[in-house]
Amino acid sequence: MALTGDLTTFNFADILQVLAKDKKSGVLLVEWKDMIVAYYVKDGEIVFARPVDKVFRVYTDRNFDQLIKKLRIRKEDIHKTIERFFLPRLNQKEGIFSFTPGFIKYDSDVPVYYPVEELIMRASRNLTEEEVERKISDEMLVFEKSPGADAKLSKVNLTEEEKKVLSLVNGSRTVADIRKESGLDRLTVDRALYGFLASGIIRRKRKERVQKPSITLDLLAKIIDKIKQL
Repeated sequence: MALTGDLTTFNFADILQVLAKDKKSGVLLVEWKDMIVAYYVKDGEIVFARPVDKVFRVYTDRNFDQLIKKLRIRKEDIHKTIERFFLPRLNQKEGIFSFTPGFIKYDSDVPVYYPVEELIMRASRNLTEEEVERKISDEMLVFEKSPGADAKLSKVNLTEEEKKVLSLVNGSRTVADIRKESGLDRLTVDRALYGFLASGIIRRKRKERVQKPSITLDLLAKIIDKIKQL
C-alpha cells in the first residue's frame, strides 16, 4: 500500500487509522519545514522516531535491533523519541508524508509505550473544524460503541470532556443530541467523536432492515380459491 500526501489535507488521526486498520509495518517519513523525521511502525503501532538529514539514509538500515544499537538507544528508552519528535508535532499541519511498508525487520519484543488508539485521540484534539467535518458531517448521525471498545479504551487516557461525550454514545442519540446534552462546545464534542471513530471505539449505527410483511395464510387461501374458480 502506497500512502503519501500532505498534512494539510490528510491529518495524523486518519494516517494512524489507516496504518492500524491493516496492522502495517514499515516507516512513515514526514518532511517537516525544519527537519525530516522517520517514524517506525510495527503492526500499526508507532514504536520509534528519529530525525534524518537525508531521506535515503532511512533505507540503509533494514534491521531495527541493529539500528537502535548503532544509535546507542536502549529498547526501554525508545518511547522517549516519540515524546520528543512526534507528540509535540501533532498540532502542526505543514508537512509531506510517505509510508514505505515492509522493508524494516522487527523482532517480536519491540515495546509499545504509546498505543495507536492513544495517539489517534491525541491527534484528534488538534483537528480544525474543517477537518472534523470530514467524518462528522451530519448532526443526525447516530453512533454506537464498537465490539471490543473496552479493550481499546483501556489503552487510552481520555480527558474529562471525552469521557462525558463517550458516556452519551448509546446507539440512539444523534450527534445533535450529544452536542446539546454534553454542555460542551461543538468543536470539542466533534473532535472527541472523530477520535473515537478513527480509533475504532465507536462506529456508525447500522440501520435496521425493516422486513416487508409476509403474505398471510388467509390471503394465500383466498388467492388459491380464486385460481381454482378460473
